[in-house]
Amino acid sequence: MNDRSVFMSYKSSKTVAAETVYQFLHGALYGGVWGLVTPFPAPGSAAALKEAATGVFRPVPPFGSVSTAPSNAIFFGSVLAIQRFSAKSLELMRQTEDVYNDLFGFVMIYPYYTSILNHSERRLIRHNRAIGGAVLLAVIYANVLA
Repeated sequence: MNDRSVFMSYKSSKTVAAETVYQFLHGALYGGVWGLVTPFPAPGSAAALKEAATGVFRPVPPFGSVSTAPSNAIFFGSVLAIQRFSAKSLELMRQTEDVYNDLFGFVMIYPYYTSILNHSERRLIRHNRAIGGAVLLAVIYANVLA
């Protein structure tokens, strides 16, 4: 096989950034849909605080809490983005495309999850606000300034 005809997605850091953004949007779509039908209340909401105070879980009906959609979209999107960023960065450094890069990306989700997403509800809320703000700034930049 001719080496020039082989697809290589690790050609530049721009490719890594593009893949990361694409995976974030992909995960945000899945997370948004999950947020519409999930039985769990949004972090920091009145239902979540009541559950924490009483210890009794009361599921939210489907489409009963639309406020969970952004929170879940950011959660899913950031997990998928971390996986893709880690995998594609290793691929760029190694200059080879194989399954070990993806496995490395999956392993890198665990420290991200334990240190940020599962550490405390306050940290999760800060994380979601930071990611949401970054997405909002990117949309403003793309539509107004660029």
